[in-house]
Order: sequence, then C-alpha cells, then structure tokens
Amino acid sequence: MLRDVMKRLPRAATALARCRRGITALEAALVLPPFFVLSFGIFEVSTMFFAAATLEGQVGEAARQIRTGMVQSSGDPTGTFSTLLCNGLSGLMTCGNAVIDVRRYDDFGDVVYPDFVDADGLPDSNQFLPGGPGDVVLVRVAYRWNFMTPMVGHLLGDGASNSRQLVSTSVFMNEPFGNPASG
Repeated sequence: MLRDVMKRLPRAATALARCRRGITALEAALVLPPFFVLSFGIFEVSTMFFAAATLEGQVGEAARQIRTGMVQSSGDPTGTFSTLLCNGLSGLMTCGNAVIDVRRYDDFGDVVYPDFVDADGLPDSNQFLPGGPGDVVLVRVAYRWNFMTPMVGHLLGDGASNSRQLVSTSVFMNEPFGNPASG
C-alpha cells in the first residue's frame, strides 16, 4: 500500500504543479495588501501636504490682520486672530488643536525662535503679544498631524510617533496703523 502511494506521489505532485485553479486568488492575496497600504499612504501623505499648505496660507492671512492693526483694535485680539485662522482650516484640521504663538520684538535682529510646543505637540510657553505700530512680530502656529495608515507615521513621523508636527511661521513689521478717525 505504501508503495502504491509512493508511485502515485510524483504524478500527484506533477498534476498539482500543472493545476492553475486558484492561482489568481493566491496572487491577489499576495499583491493586494501592499497595494492598499501604498494607495492609502499616498492619499494620506497628499492630504498632509495639502493641510500644511492650507495652514501656511491661513497663517499668512491672519498675520496680515495683525500687521494692519485690525486684530489689535478688536475687543478680543486673541479671539479675533483665532477666528481668522480657524475660518480657513474648517473641515481639514481641528482648530482647537492648533497652538498659536505671537511675539513682538523691537527689531528684526532681536527675533528668536523659542520652543512653544513640547514633544507631544502641546503648548509650552506660548504667548500672544501682537505688538503695536512699527513692532516686529513673529507669528507661529503648530498643528500635530496624526497618521492613520500603518507604517506611514513611522516613516514620515517625528521620531517613533505616528504623527508629524506641522508649523507655519511669519515674521513681519507692523504697519504704522492708528485710529483713522483721528488722523
């Protein structure tokens, strides 16, 4: 009986090697997971870069309102700046997670870039001082972008985290704004 099995074994192996049924399912099982991870990764990285560009544009727009004195003349400068910033970030980022840091300086040579967020993206010694006419102002906004696709965060994230810190910076000199009614 064992001899019969041994004689049939080479024929069965040959028949199995020639059989093409199920090869498509096997190929799909090997190719589809990396394909989906790559596709979702490309989509997520593209979304992150779009978010970074949007953040950059909104910081520029909101900083312009500081430069012209509109934010300083409002009743609530911090709230006005936050509202201007958040209006363009809606849907893409949670504005409550953005860390805002605005500092005034006397001259461009005095500008320093102290840390204003910690390693986890939380506020750390941030302030809001938009300055007056002719002051040099440094505006920075940070946002912690969390990745959802496996491995993308480990490749593009900050250190071993599954996230990346997006930061936008603007340095400018305030215009000589004043009260238009008195001038």
